[in-house]
Amino acid sequence: MHLRSPQGVVFDVDGLLLDTERIYFDGFCTALDALGLPPDDDLFRQLVGTNHVLGRRLLTEGLSGRVSLEEFNAVWNGHVAERLANCIPVKPGARALAEHLREWGIPYIIATSTKTEKAHLHLDRAGLSTLFQDVIGGDQVTESKPAPDIYLHATARLGLNPANCVAFEDSPNGVRAAHTAGLITVQILDIVAPDAELRALGHHIADDIIAGAHIVGLMVNQT
Repeated sequence: MHLRSPQGVVFDVDGLLLDTERIYFDGFCTALDALGLPPDDDLFRQLVGTNHVLGRRLLTEGLSGRVSLEEFNAVWNGHVAERLANCIPVKPGARALAEHLREWGIPYIIATSTKTEKAHLHLDRAGLSTLFQDVIGGDQVTESKPAPDIYLHATARLGLNPANCVAFEDSPNGVRAAHTAGLITVQILDIVAPDAELRALGHHIADDIIAGAHIVGLMVNQT
């Protein structure tokens, strides 16, 4: 059901435009194993969609002093950096939707918990930097997702009412942030599936970003 015609679009990055969350998860599991810690999928799910500050706090609490944060991050980040060094995989439909929005003159912006400089670097390595130039990173706001701050900042940058914008997200933290900010929220399924509590928000859920774009009227099937 199309409640209103979207005037702008806000994108997350990891797990939404870039197929990176599985790489982060693999690195997380590798670090746990290398340091003699048991699997902890729940801890990883808490980290998805958070910025550097909140992520460090949650990870420190989750490690419970068994190893230092610095030691864990050295192993985790080393594994991820090796996997992402040369080429970063792009999610199906990401490029096509951006090109469609540009063709139709619909403004769009990125709102990611990743630091701004790192987000630009990853987009460049993925070959998307020319399509996604306007980026608001997690270092540009005080409160991390699931707080709405970054989405309010993004829609203000676009000069649009949040209610007239679509947010594409994959993580529960991101969905909550966009929903609280008042955007039309579309969750694209990735590594963390929505539970009953998240589904109760009533947001849209789609298997891929093109399907999500059709749901909210950004793309229309040709007959």
